[in-house]
Amino acid sequence: MLVIALNFYEKNSFFRFFLIYILTLVLLFSAIASLYLYKEQNRYFQEQKLKNKLEFLECNRFQKLLHNSKVCVMEPIVLDDKMKIIFKEIFIAFLFSLLFIIPFSYFLTRISLKPMKDSVMIMDSFINGIVHDINTPLSVVKMNAQSVAKQIDNQKLKEKSLRIIKGVEQIESLEEQLLFSLKIGQYKLKYEKFDLANILANRKDYWNDIRPNIKVNVKLESTLINADKVAMLRAIDNIVNNAIKYSESKKEVNVILSNSKLEIIDNGIGIKKPKEIFSKYYRESIDTKGVGIGLYIVAQILKLHSIKIDVTSKIGKGSKFCIDLTNITTTL
Repeated sequence: MLVIALNFYEKNSFFRFFLIYILTLVLLFSAIASLYLYKEQNRYFQEQKLKNKLEFLECNRFQKLLHNSKVCVMEPIVLDDKMKIIFKEIFIAFLFSLLFIIPFSYFLTRISLKPMKDSVMIMDSFINGIVHDINTPLSVVKMNAQSVAKQIDNQKLKEKSLRIIKGVEQIESLEEQLLFSLKIGQYKLKYEKFDLANILANRKDYWNDIRPNIKVNVKLESTLINADKVAMLRAIDNIVNNAIKYSESKKEVNVILSNSKLEIIDNGIGIKKPKEIFSKYYRESIDTKGVGIGLYIVAQILKLHSIKIDVTSKIGKGSKFCIDLTNITTTL
């Protein structure tokens, strides 16, 4: 699983490194070719200059012997023909050099990416192991908290137990996000037809329970889509959860589904770099909550569905996520 996921997410780096090495070697070849051209041009110029001078002197000597008044003229030096030959030689040399440059660039790229590949594999393996190791104690904590919440009558203790359960569920949600981000490269969509409006209507209470002082409004128009229900719900949940997380108290988040478009609008702190938020592990600052994989997962899920997402944001005023569902909208 890790190797497949890694291949998926190192692809862009591989092509970038590969192009950088090719361009570097081509520039190096161009510099050597330019130096060779300059030397050849200078050498040919000096040879022609010497040749013309000798011919000129020979002509003058010959004219004197014949007592001829004809004036000898030194021929101008023309490099055109010689330059064509040199350029042809350089072009042929360049074509042959490509047979070396391309495989050598590939070899250098593989060597350069190996440390990164090993580091990512170790990190993913570490995350995978930690997540599984935490599951057992978390299950114990959650089970006991649920048992205590059911058995005690003391309202304050019950509320504390419910807060523990909620905290455990948040950790479980983070675990799921981490594991999903590791296997996203090999994830296969399970298509089914369903009304997205019904799914979102059922999530309204869950969203409003995340932060009671943030109200989530939903305005939904029946929209039948053909998609992976679990993956789509995860993507939408991630966006809405982020909108709730970064909204100030007593603000509202609006979820609007209409005309095959889903809009999630918040009145939060805003996003400085909207184009970068879908990158893996990206966070606006070191103080930003989370680990930076929620919106990465959103982008990958939507990409698998061939869905476009547009983000607009103003600092201090909020953000708007617009998902175009046209490609997956269907009929019965």
